[in-house]
Amino acid sequence: MNEPTVRKKVIVQVMLGISLVLGVFSPLLMYVITNRKKMNIFYQETSRKALNFHLTIFPFFLIRYFLPQNYGNFIYIILAVELIFILNAMFRIGLNKPYSYPFAIPYIRGKIETREKKTKSC
Repeated sequence: MNEPTVRKKVIVQVMLGISLVLGVFSPLLMYVITNRKKMNIFYQETSRKALNFHLTIFPFFLIRYFLPQNYGNFIYIILAVELIFILNAMFRIGLNKPYSYPFAIPYIRGKIETREKKTKSC
């Protein structure tokens, strides 16, 4: 993959920053737009990874509503973990270093992963 420009990195970092406030909506919007318009693979992969991470975290927010009131701090732990992982991704993108979300379930497969599976099966 070609090295992304500073503009592309800033756009992705802004998307991740907005996702801290709005959750899954900004990565979903970027993923849909970049896939529909066949844009740069950098945008597609970063939005796909962020979307998978947010979709993995979302059930924990739902679980919170079924827990007793004594576990009210559970939501703050989830938010702190989410904040740490997204800030880590933002910094690593800015430094051109590889990054990943440690426990994100791959709900949406990337085009690179799909190509690798097809070549391994041949």
